[in-house]
Amino acid sequence: MDLNKVMLIWRATNNLQVKTIETTWTPVVNFTVATNRKYTNKEWNTMEDAEYHRCVAYGKGAEVLWKYLVKGKRIYVEGRLRTRKWQDSEGADKFSTEIIVDSFIFLDSKGEWAEDEGFGVENNEPEPAMDEEMPF
Repeated sequence: MDLNKVMLIWRATNNLQVKTIETTWTPVVNFTVATNRKYTNKEWNTMEDAEYHRCVAYGKGAEVLWKYLVKGKRIYVEGRLRTRKWQDSEGADKFSTEIIVDSFIFLDSKGEWAEDEGFGVENNEPEPAMDEEMPF
């Protein structure tokens, strides 16, 4: 059995923008998140580093994230890794690994979110085919 699962907790670093895949009219949001890690080095100094992750959400999940996730809000995201390949203007192959968001839970108190939306969303929208043109 294979497993491809990513789980992140982070604070939004910017407001999101929603775009639409024109061939299917599927809403999509792209965003980058940073997760921080503290550790002690050989000299016993406390160090901190950040890892940046590209994330993509589609359909209803994209709409809810775009509408309610603003800078500073905390969120739990589950998804899976996907690597895309494309060619740059000179024809060189380029690769990008991103997290396809399957579900998420807003972690701030409910009073800070709209009453008509739930805390979490299970994103069951199909993602576009790998060869579809992405709006980013």
